[in-house]
Parts: sequence; structure tokens; C-alpha cells
Amino acid sequence: MLHIFKYRSGNEIKYKENMDLNQILEQGLEQRLKYRLEIKNEFKSQPMSLARSNDFGKSVSSFQNEELITHFNQLVRTERKITQDILECIVEIDRRKIYLSKAYPSLFEFLVKEFGYSPSSAMRRIESARLLREIPEVSEKIKTGAINLSQLSKMQQTFRAVQKISNVKVQIEQKKDILNKIEFSTQAKTELILAQEFNLPTLHFEKEKVHKDESITLTITFTKEQMDLLEKTKNLISHSVAENKWADVFTYLARKEIKARTPKVNIEKITSESKILDKKQVINVDPIKTEPQETIALSLRKKLLNPKTASCQFKDLRTQKVCGHQKFLQLDHIEPRWAGGQNQISNLQVLCSEHNRYRYKTQAGLLP
Repeated sequence: MLHIFKYRSGNEIKYKENMDLNQILEQGLEQRLKYRLEIKNEFKSQPMSLARSNDFGKSVSSFQNEELITHFNQLVRTERKITQDILECIVEIDRRKIYLSKAYPSLFEFLVKEFGYSPSSAMRRIESARLLREIPEVSEKIKTGAINLSQLSKMQQTFRAVQKISNVKVQIEQKKDILNKIEFSTQAKTELILAQEFNLPTLHFEKEKVHKDESITLTITFTKEQMDLLEKTKNLISHSVAENKWADVFTYLARKEIKARTPKVNIEKITSESKILDKKQVINVDPIKTEPQETIALSLRKKLLNPKTASCQFKDLRTQKVCGHQKFLQLDHIEPRWAGGQNQISNLQVLCSEHNRYRYKTQAGLLP
């Protein structure tokens, strides 16, 4: 495997091959280390040019779908390997306290000001690197994608909270056990496992933060029962709310409630100008498009969209994978209405809103 390191010396971009960690640190290249490119063995005989590396990004638009997914899969694996290498570098930089010799008071400031990491990105990497120093197995889990930086950072935050509350330090073996439990888990599932493992107290609070444009960030804690109720409501009104955002859901419900509770005004006085339409202003409308369409029977709709059993039926014909998403479900005509499709159950399928739109765009030739 050929390793090529890219770094900056003054205003000049330089490359150096097959450097180990000690060489990087001893020569001071840790200040400008940007990334490492891993080149397959067949490229050893060919010098890597900067211009050629840019061609990879430009060519993806010409990839077929499966080629693009294969290429992306390779990039994801490379990204994980690079993340693994970065954490190992941070561990060593932290151990040697190199940031102090570079006139930075902390590793955090070193990563933010010298390498341009955002504060949150720098903190996630520092938290993860220090857990890696305690538990070397973290390195392989990062490489395989079993664990991500957000999970590791949350683990460290939880361990500190436990120590602060109970004045007891979490032992290495318990950390390893938790690490295995949260493999391939979502962030929400990880937080649930950590909270249950340490019996952390639930903090109930509300907070409002006003921004300069007068928008407000609202932080609210819901109970599980309240959240289940909101999720159910969100699914029921998915046809009316275009995007999957809570702000839109709350706004829709608020407007609906205001409308229901606002008395209707009966306007009796209308000017003669508004009663009579000038024939020249009448817009010609295609009667075919305005012809009322037969709606799907309510009983059939309820049966197919049963919240306990319904899920998106979209299938990838190549892999046979079924979407299975249970939110924002809609009824779709297998044979479109414009092509003569009817409302029989044999011609209906359940799709999530995203796959419904995707199928329509595919049929209409609107996708690239």
C-alpha cells in the first residue's frame, strides 16, 4: 500500500510518500497535515498528480447508479480508516503534549485554531481519542463502522456525569461492555442504553432562546407517552405537512385549531363589480383536468394504512430490500390514474412519501 501525505509548507503544497507517525511529528508536519490518500498497489508505478485527484470528483456524474454506490462505499470505508488514523494521531499528540510546544494551552485549541476543526468536531475527536487510549478495541470498531464519533463522545459525557453524581469512576470493563451494547445503534438508541445502564435522572426543563431575526429556539422535554402521541399525530398529518419537521407540524396544528375556534364571518355585502365577472377574465380550463376523480373508499384507506401494520412496500428489484418505513405513509396506484388505474385493492400499494414522489418522478421521466 502506498501512502501519500499532503501538507503545506508556506504557500506551497507538497507531497511525501510512506511517512510513519514519528516522521510526521518530528518534522513538524502535524501542523499542516490535511489527509492521507491510500492508493492501490497498481498506482505505485504512477506518480500521483494533484490534477488527477480532482478528476475523481468531476467524474461521478457520469457513473451508473450501481457504480456510484460502489464508489461511495469505497469512499466510506476510506473515510472510516482515515478517522481511525486521525484518532491515533490525536492520542499520540496528546500523550506527547505537542500542542504545548506549539504555544497552545490545550489540545482543543490546537485542533480548532491550527487545523480548522469546529469546536464540536474537535471535542468529539478528543473525547473519542481519549476513550481509544483507554480501550484500544475502539480503533477497529471505528474502522468497521460499528461505532461512530458521536457515540463515543456521548459515552465520555455520560461517564463524567456518573462520576460527578455518584463520585464513582466507571471501570474499564464496564466501559467495554457498554461499547459492545451500542454497536451499530442509532444515536437515540445509544443515549437510551446509557441512561438505562446508569439509571440517570431525567431532566425536565423548558428553554427559549431568541435570535436576532426574532426566531426562537424552543427546548422542551416530553415524556415517552407525550412523544408517542406526537409521533402518531405527525404520521396522521404527513399528507398535509410537506417536510418532516416538528416546527411545521406544530404550526399546522396551531393554524387548524385557530381556524376551528374562530367564528366564521358571513359576508352579505358584496359589490356589484365582484358579482359580475368579465367574460374576458374567465380562464379557459381543460374539463378533463377538472373532472372530479373517484376517491379511495375510507374503509379501504383505513385498512391499508393501519398504523399497527402498514409500512412502505417499495422494493429494490436488484437486492430485494423493502423500505419498510412506517412514517409518512401514502396510498399509491400501481397503475397510475392517468393511465386508467382504478381504486381496487389490487391496484393499491403503501409507500412512504419519499418513495411515492420518487416513483412519480421515475414514471414522469423527471429523474436524471
